[in-house]
Amino acid sequence: MKPLVLLLFMMTFQVSVGQFTNTDVVAKIKPKEVDGAVSLTGTATNTSEVYKSLSYTMTVFRTDDQNNLTKNSQQGRFTLEANEVKDLSVTTVNADDTDKIVVLLLIYEEEKIIGKDRVAFNEKIEKKPEPVEESSDDGIELKGIVIEETKTKPGRDFYEFFYNSYTLNQINGSKIVGVYETLSFGRTTILRVKIEDNVIHQFISKPDLEYLEQMSKVAIRKVFKYFKDLKKQKKEIFQY
Repeated sequence: MKPLVLLLFMMTFQVSVGQFTNTDVVAKIKPKEVDGAVSLTGTATNTSEVYKSLSYTMTVFRTDDQNNLTKNSQQGRFTLEANEVKDLSVTTVNADDTDKIVVLLLIYEEEKIIGKDRVAFNEKIEKKPEPVEESSDDGIELKGIVIEETKTKPGRDFYEFFYNSYTLNQINGSKIVGVYETLSFGRTTILRVKIEDNVIHQFISKPDLEYLEQMSKVAIRKVFKYFKDLKKQKKEIFQY
C-alpha cells in the first residue's frame, strides 16, 4: 500500500465515540491487506446484555478527478446476542487507486442510527476555518451522505430522483439525509425524507414517475432550506 493511503487510512480510524452512537452497539470497519488491496470488513459488537434486532448499510462513495460521485451499497438485517460480535459485509479497495474513497458503515435500530464508522482514502485534509466546522456529535464528519431504506420499486425510483437532485444541486449537507419507506394501509407505503430524527417531507407512494419526480423536487427544496436555516442558526450562536 502506498504511504499516503496508509497515512490517511490510519488517521480516519481515530474516531471518537459519541454520546448517542457506538454505545450499546459498536460499528467498526476492520482493514486487512490482501494481495495489493485492502479488504474492509464491517462488524457490529453488542456491548449490552440485551438481544438486538438490527439492520445495517455499508456504502462505498467514490469521487474521481472530475468530481463525479458514484456509490455502491450493501444492506441487510441481522441479530446480535448479548456481547456478540458479527461480521456484516466486506468490500475491497485497490491500494493503488487514486480516487477519493469513503466507506461508511451505519447500524440501525428501527430507523435510528445507533452505530457508525467511517474510513477514507485519498481524502484531502484541509485546515478548517473559524468558527467550528459543522460536524456530527461524535466528531465523524458525514457531509453529503444520503442513505436509502426503501422496500418497493416506487420507493427506489423516488430515491434515485432525490439522490440525483441532491448531487446535482451540490447540497453537501453536514448531516446524514435518509430516505425511508414504511408500510401503510393496504398495499400502500409511506416515503419519508428525514434528517436525524426530523421528518422533512413525507407522502404516500404511487407507481407514477412524474408524481415521484415532483415529490423529489419538493423534498429537495425542503432539505436545502433545512441546511440553510441550520447554518444560519450556527452562525448566530457563534456571533452571540
